[in-house]
Amino acid sequence: MDPIKQIELFPLQIPRDTPYLGPLEEGVTVSERGYFVRPGNQTIYSVHDHSLLIKLTTASGAVGWGESFGVLTPRTAATIIEDLITPLVLGRDPHDVVAISEDIYNGMRVRGFFGGFYVDALAGIDMALWDLRGKLTGLPVCKLLGAQRHQRIPAYVSGLPKATVGERAQLAKEWLAKGFGAVKFAAAVAHEGELVEMQAIRQAVGAGPKILVDFIEIYGPGGDQLITQLEAEDLYVAEAPVQSEDMDGQAAIVRRVKTPVAIGEELRTVYEYRRALCAAA
Repeated sequence: MDPIKQIELFPLQIPRDTPYLGPLEEGVTVSERGYFVRPGNQTIYSVHDHSLLIKLTTASGAVGWGESFGVLTPRTAATIIEDLITPLVLGRDPHDVVAISEDIYNGMRVRGFFGGFYVDALAGIDMALWDLRGKLTGLPVCKLLGAQRHQRIPAYVSGLPKATVGERAQLAKEWLAKGFGAVKFAAAVAHEGELVEMQAIRQAVGAGPKILVDFIEIYGPGGDQLITQLEAEDLYVAEAPVQSEDMDGQAAIVRRVKTPVAIGEELRTVYEYRRALCAAA
């Protein structure tokens, strides 16, 4: 056995030229830590890009890398790993990925903590373990997990960080010219209305390219009426129209619209996804 000998953590903070989704609205203040809240969705963002990189090293020097979801306060997940998770990982066989991940998850089970920062920290460790096992076996992780079915997967551009609807529409056109097949705009900064935003982007990019919208949970079950309006411009996906706690409202919208409705950014485990699937949401 080549046991795991060391865990190193690298919280990152990378400055951005423009905040996520574009220039800040008038009156929006930035905290000493670089965080702000847009009036359009009441969600905390940062003027920086953040992440937490995790490095596992075995006794023989083999290395595996992982990354935790660190959009905000990456040091929070780092502290969880340092204080709680590290003792459950050091000295273990890196080939026991599933057992290690289950043991880490079970360590907080009785507290009902099956989401948020703790599972974000766990995910980074899990990723590093699979990477490490791939290095040790000489196999890509897709093979270790079961199979590889694709050589390429599609990607879309998320967010159009410009100040005006016209500039955002032009930016969408520029990204598509680089080879992307889809773009997504955010309702939180569509200050002239989502329909105006959708029409401007469609006019700029023409028929064919896919357009998605992220509502960032700002509408209730009545959001289906807006989605229906956007469908006239060939909307491809409507994301997060209602608050994540409102699974009944989410399911109601799914029943009423033709467009695929996406959720999941806030979900962490199979238990949360199961609830959404069972609700036909």
